[in-house]
Amino acid sequence: MARGGFGSRFDGPIVRLNPEQLRAVTAGDGPQLILAGAGSGKTRTIVHRIGHLIAERGVAPHRILAVTFTNKSARELSQRLEGLIGDGAGGVVAGTFHAVSLRFLRRFGELLGYGRDARVLDGADRQQLLTRMLRAGGIPPDRLHPSFLGWWIDQCKNRGEVWAEARPEQVNGVDLRALYRAYQEELIRIDRMDFGDLLLNCVLLLRHHEQAAAWMRARFDHVLVDEYQDTNPVQHEWLLRLCRDHRNLTVVGDDDQSIYGWRGADVGHILSFARHWPGAGVHRLERNYRSTAAVLALANAVIAGSAERHEKRLRPVRGAGVTPQLLDCSGDREEAAAVAAMLRRRRAEGVAWSEMAVLYRVHRQAQLFERAFRMAGIPCRIVGGVGFFERKEVKDALAYWALLHRCADSLQLRRILNTPRRGIGEKGGAVVLEALRASGLRPAEWLDLLADRPEGLPAPCRRLAPLAALLVRLRTQAEGMKDGGLWALLEESGYLASLRALGEVEYGTREELLRSLSAAVVDALGAGMDPAAFLDDAALMQSGEEPVGEGEDAVSLMSLHRAKGLEFDTVCIAGVEEGLLPHQRAVDEGGAALEEERRLLYVGITRAKNRLLLSRARRRRLFRDELHPRLSRFLTALPEGRLQRVPEEELLGAPAVEGAAGSPIGVGMQVRHPSFGEGVV
Repeated sequence: MARGGFGSRFDGPIVRLNPEQLRAVTAGDGPQLILAGAGSGKTRTIVHRIGHLIAERGVAPHRILAVTFTNKSARELSQRLEGLIGDGAGGVVAGTFHAVSLRFLRRFGELLGYGRDARVLDGADRQQLLTRMLRAGGIPPDRLHPSFLGWWIDQCKNRGEVWAEARPEQVNGVDLRALYRAYQEELIRIDRMDFGDLLLNCVLLLRHHEQAAAWMRARFDHVLVDEYQDTNPVQHEWLLRLCRDHRNLTVVGDDDQSIYGWRGADVGHILSFARHWPGAGVHRLERNYRSTAAVLALANAVIAGSAERHEKRLRPVRGAGVTPQLLDCSGDREEAAAVAAMLRRRRAEGVAWSEMAVLYRVHRQAQLFERAFRMAGIPCRIVGGVGFFERKEVKDALAYWALLHRCADSLQLRRILNTPRRGIGEKGGAVVLEALRASGLRPAEWLDLLADRPEGLPAPCRRLAPLAALLVRLRTQAEGMKDGGLWALLEESGYLASLRALGEVEYGTREELLRSLSAAVVDALGAGMDPAAFLDDAALMQSGEEPVGEGEDAVSLMSLHRAKGLEFDTVCIAGVEEGLLPHQRAVDEGGAALEEERRLLYVGITRAKNRLLLSRARRRRLFRDELHPRLSRFLTALPEGRLQRVPEEELLGAPAVEGAAGSPIGVGMQVRHPSFGEGVV
């Protein structure tokens, strides 16, 4: 594409970049590190740099790769790029590390023993596979839990270790490395890759298969990476090897927001970028467009205590604002009531409920807030539940649809064997799967054979004959259906009837989910995506990417980790106490774990645009114990004026008095009466 081909369309927006952004956008070739503080316009900077490469430097769009950590970020980047430079944006490859790796593996996966159509194993199916493996090996969950085994294997893959390179380790006499090997052999057999495999297998190609590696290295001229501080060792190696020849790697991130060490991220990658990439340009984006000066003053004071970081300081663009407040409460129930009272004040001042959020360190904190908000008439929703593509009905429907379009595997066949009930129990299911294995056929091919000649097969197999015949018939009609036959298959298979039997309310909820799935399929097929690609996209979609309160006017309750990348008018960070923030595990471990807790608080603070509340309880119930935690160490040595203490009495009315039973009872507190039930004084 000709240099400057987008003309004035690109010239207008670029002049609105601030000087630091402009320097980062127009930097030359070679490695570039863009340290983008919270709220500093990092996405805008990435988009404009890509636009600059295309419009001013003449780089062909299809020679540019933009790597993100979420599908949502990839979509947003593509949309904003299209808004900036128009149709030329369509050629840019934008996707997550996993999605881009899958593209490479579609071309070269056979070198590693996989089929050309190897599918992605999602988290739920992986858990079931590990559970069955351990059960078959006579290993009960109390000896080795499937979740722990999955975590251990993930850690190995995040470090770039195949099973033979993993360190020998035993738990209760169980050889973890042997199970890792058995798990990988099973994945090869069923032609599946889990999330960790997508990254590790790509690195294996780059390490050991020079012809494939040379093609991969030459595929792109420029690679840009968002949220670089969240990379784990295998992603780090992925980038080092992929960009080795051209060295045109631009990474954008903020070491102060590195909060995923517990899942393998290494903040050292962004701290040592210049060492790995000699001659790298370093650009600092410090102007914050999101928060008031008062909020940023607290954020800067908290993160200044970090032991090792790139030197930078958020500088406010907006006005002074209100000093962040610390709600100092006598107990955890009083804390929840005080936060509810403060949020009601904000609502009275005209702030929408959806512009407020309560952030916490551990999920058990949410219960008291949800209860207090319900009693105070505050609409709220807990964010971070089961994701859309993880819901049972959606996974069932996709398993059926995969069979219809001949891209199902044995795991998906197993899923729908007796859903709805066909009289195929656990033993019958084992008979069916053994017959499938013995045939050497893929599930759809085996079902075709079953539809044609069911005689001679075991009874559990013959019970699938009506479904097999239905699939054969619907395949001839599916191409003419906008949803590829999804709804017709669910109806005629009896699946929808089995849901209707649950009752009107339960069916209504599940039907809504399936209607949403059908709409998504219609959109995807209408855009030219084939069924196998849609199924891969569904497997890659993470629960953390579910929309937060879109169209719903309710306060969001979520973990601090879940809040990263979001912003709200009013934010409350609950439980700023020793043992919660920092978490007790980090206190015990010290070092890097404690540093990450500080960064987690910093991330929470920088979510607030206008008002920031922090709350602590001097007395907190934990199961049957009563704790008396101290204020978080991150807040005990702040410069004067960074935080205003607000006692609970200011929000809940009169100070506590001694009741007849010796309990402190104050106005605004929740109480339970043996006759009159629960209420607020």
